[in-house]
Amino acid sequence: MRGRGSSQADEFIREVDEAVRQDRWLKLGRQYGAYVIAAALAVVIGTAAGVGWRAWQESQRQAEAERYMAAAELLRQNRPAEAAEAFAALARDSDSGYAVLARLQAAQALGRAGDAAAKVGMLDQLAADDATAALYRDLGELLAAQQQLGETSPDELAKLAAADSPWRYSALELSALAQLRAGDTAAARATLAGLVDDPRTPPDLGRRAAELLSALGGPPDADVAGAPGAPDAAQDQEAEAKPQ
Repeated sequence: MRGRGSSQADEFIREVDEAVRQDRWLKLGRQYGAYVIAAALAVVIGTAAGVGWRAWQESQRQAEAERYMAAAELLRQNRPAEAAEAFAALARDSDSGYAVLARLQAAQALGRAGDAAAKVGMLDQLAADDATAALYRDLGELLAAQQQLGETSPDELAKLAAADSPWRYSALELSALAQLRAGDTAAARATLAGLVDDPRTPPDLGRRAAELLSALGGPPDADVAGAPGAPDAAQDQEAEAKPQ
């Protein structure tokens, strides 16, 4: 009997203990529940906001891509003035890579429309935009110089032709053309010879440089070798081969 009564007492104690624990949890829930719920909501809202932001960005990029393709279609349809306007509008509205592409395409469309001054203006805008990466600002400057080759001096291309410039070789080619236009043929030949001799010169550019250099008479040292009174290498070899 004692064992049975003891078991009932133990059961009663466990039930009371469980009730006490439940009462404590209820009090804690009522006291801190608002904070827990607020924290949970913050996590959910934050997650939703992140997902929503990414979705918004994706939708924005999708919208920009559609605008870009629509402008490109106008260019394909030989409607360059309309294409230029559409590309320029996209460049103004976009803060992504489409802004750079749209400016470059707008410049191309303006050129096809026959508005060379507006084309240079668009490239100058790209070159002067501090919000754009230096790589693309320099590209805008290079293309504007190419468009205004008759008005560009070699000194203006010095920065773009520096050793650490990603547009170095194109700038050197433009420098040689600017030197020719300025009447400094010797400097142009030296610049072209440097391009031909540099193993890092892009192949197509190197071929153009070699062809132009050949048309100008070869590298500067060719003049020294071919000058009157200068020893001819073949004659020297022949003289050395004759018995004394």
